[in-house]
Amino acid sequence: MTKPRCLLIANFAPLSSIWDMGRGMRTALENADVSVMEYLRSDFPNEGLNRIMVKMIAEFKGPRFVLDINANENYRVQNGSLYDAYRLPRMSFITDSPLRHMAKIQAMPEHSILGLVDGDFPDILADFPCPSRCQIPFPHAGPPPAPAPLSNDQRDIPVLFVGNITSAPSQDDFRTRHGGSDTGLRKALSQAVEAARETDAPLYALCKAALPGKSPQDWLAATNDLESHLISTRRIALLNSLKHHKIVYCGVIDPSLRTALPGTMEDRGAVTFEDAADLMGRARVLINSSPSFRNGAHERVFYGLSRGASVVTEPSRFLTPAQATTLGITPLPFAADRAATAIDQAMARTDDDRHTAQAHYARTHTWTQRMETVLTCLKDQFWTTP
Repeated sequence: MTKPRCLLIANFAPLSSIWDMGRGMRTALENADVSVMEYLRSDFPNEGLNRIMVKMIAEFKGPRFVLDINANENYRVQNGSLYDAYRLPRMSFITDSPLRHMAKIQAMPEHSILGLVDGDFPDILADFPCPSRCQIPFPHAGPPPAPAPLSNDQRDIPVLFVGNITSAPSQDDFRTRHGGSDTGLRKALSQAVEAARETDAPLYALCKAALPGKSPQDWLAATNDLESHLISTRRIALLNSLKHHKIVYCGVIDPSLRTALPGTMEDRGAVTFEDAADLMGRARVLINSSPSFRNGAHERVFYGLSRGASVVTEPSRFLTPAQATTLGITPLPFAADRAATAIDQAMARTDDDRHTAQAHYARTHTWTQRMETVLTCLKDQFWTTP
């Protein structure tokens, strides 16, 4: 078979992980003998270059595809989708909940693959049909392990916490927005919030059950608000419960929430994701609080593992307890005031544990394994000659 070609449309967003993930996927594709040309999407687009690259990949006669992020590149021609007109396969990596990108997902072409990062997300798309031919599991991942990770004694950051703390609806705002003055709905929404805090139930399923008879758009809006509320309140609660630990914090803090946080943490402010990954290489423990993924994992988990950190993260059905332990992952308790127990467990991991964890990680959760799934789907669904 002719060497496959890929047009990767990456996002220049240094404060986000999207750029780094794009680079990781490109390296994995090139290592798989795929020829990759990259267009860098930014707030300063070069539309002429973009058109030239799209034309080149569309007109190539061998196996080819476009790889983009979050369904952003819905190119059109006069009679519809460019991808369908040229029979050009497209893979779109949806980096978080599809509810955050639903209008773009529903504008995807038939000649496309959706890569979903959480095993619960296909249930969402059952209520929001999209034209894509395939949906595949595409969990977050990370780069190959660092070749010479620091030992415990060399790591000068005891605990690292990375993640923004933004303004979000309060629980009462959430109930009013989606339940109005209906006492029954308000009670059901309160129960959904408590279940989201205390279990790993899917957020969309909780909101759908709390709002029977409502439309998928209503469930979408409620789930997005619940997710925002949960992320903000959970991170604040965790940081306050760990105020006696030496924590280095990286992220954006909404000014209105700063007084809700402990003054004992070392606040580094916003840093690029690449700089955050370097800090992970110096940390004994990385805390990742991303309660959105109930059957998946945030990319910080895998970038932290790649740098040799012990990772403390939200409970998830994505990994069995045995898999998590071997990888060097400790689940956070649902009760934030018990988080210190998880930190102590992670701090007790040895340098030998790190060696075992990195070997397991390299076999299972790098971009190399994720791109193998994509290439297999492309071969089966788009590149096989009828």
